[in-house]
Amino acid sequence: MKALVLGYGNRSRNDDGVGWFVVERLDELKLPAVELLAAHQLDVDHAEVISRFDTVVFVDAAIPQSPVPVARTLVKPGFRSHAVAHYLAPSDLLELAITLFGRAPRAFLFSIRGHDFNFGTTLSAPTESAAREAVRQISQLVLPGAEQGGVGCESEAAHA
Repeated sequence: MKALVLGYGNRSRNDDGVGWFVVERLDELKLPAVELLAAHQLDVDHAEVISRFDTVVFVDAAIPQSPVPVARTLVKPGFRSHAVAHYLAPSDLLELAITLFGRAPRAFLFSIRGHDFNFGTTLSAPTESAAREAVRQISQLVLPGAEQGGVGCESEAAHA
């Protein structure tokens, strides 16, 4: 299994940079057959990148009102019109990968509850703690031979 972890968010807005934090912690683990990528936001160009993988894990910050610190959701392909024209969701990228490249990977979204979205580059303590739990869960998910089922994938969170 070839896996990609794609963390995204604004590193200059404290907890919104949690996707980058998770990618950096995963890099320290040197997981086999796992590539890591961090970006400010999801972009159309990512459709080509994700089409080359069996599994993709997206990591983003969720709003403070999210019901759980870490939500893991199975992502299905599907394009939705967005009020903000420059915004793409993981489901949009999967649909683009199918349309443009003929395939999309199995995908998960890890949404990590943020608390502080003011300008700065430091995660709040609760968000850092949740991010470390996400690193643990992601590392187990992407290990070769790991169960790829949807256990614990029923949570949803609104994104920052």
